[in-house]
Amino acid sequence: MIKLRLRHFLWLPLLLMLAACQSTGGRDPATNMISYSSDSPAATYVSLAKAYLEQGQMVFALEKATEAVRVDRHHVEAQVVLALIYQRMNETQLAEKHYSRAKKLAPNDPLVANAYGTFLCARQRYAEADTEFKLAATSIMNPSPWVASTNAGLCLESSGQYASAKASMRQALQQNPDYRPAKKGLARLKRY
Repeated sequence: MIKLRLRHFLWLPLLLMLAACQSTGGRDPATNMISYSSDSPAATYVSLAKAYLEQGQMVFALEKATEAVRVDRHHVEAQVVLALIYQRMNETQLAEKHYSRAKKLAPNDPLVANAYGTFLCARQRYAEADTEFKLAATSIMNPSPWVASTNAGLCLESSGQYASAKASMRQALQQNPDYRPAKKGLARLKRY
């Protein structure tokens, strides 16, 4: 039951976060983070891949994400979306390959960290996942840190660390008091 909740809550917010990232591209010298480029030839393929993924059309999503990486293997968002698709398809080794590539391209990017954290948590690599979620939740560059805090809480819950899970859910609600997944998670955790 917890794994089903974890799967549902972790990947959908990633798409929403990735959808919010439209920029001119390049590396921000102040943060050393790579911006997601809309100027890259990969950008159109990434948009199509995300749309197909949201509709559950995995074959088309995979096709477009693969093409995005083919035309620009340095496009961080393309790497993350392709990794997410492989993760949804239970192609663990391929997902790991593309998450690792995204982490190398943008090691401090909170969106990459949150996405990679979800992958690690699903693989029951809880300590590594927690590190990624903390990076994402505390980054001043994260447009929605409450998602990473909630994901951390869900992951901690699935590992049986209920006190830490509650703390993460509370942190998410401090960051965004109206975030329903965190409210539901905290309510569910009251029994522990």
